[in-house]
Amino acid sequence: MSHYVEGDLGWLARRRLELHAEECIDCGRGIRAVRALVRVLHGTANRPAAPAPAGIFDLVRAEASRARGDEDRPHGA
Repeated sequence: MSHYVEGDLGWLARRRLELHAEECIDCGRGIRAVRALVRVLHGTANRPAAPAPAGIFDLVRAEASRARGDEDRPHGA
């Protein structure tokens, strides 16, 4: 869908997706969501980057370890 929204599809593939999205609610929503995301991303291109909150990467790593069940394994195992 991102290729469609960005205009990277050939005319035949583009038309096939358009016809499909007219009938498929999920794909129509997907196209609208990608368009909205692209608008948001383009709107943030000129903004300075905000620093990540302190400790956020440690929290993400800890959550990933819990999700994998790594908390009971010794480091390096």
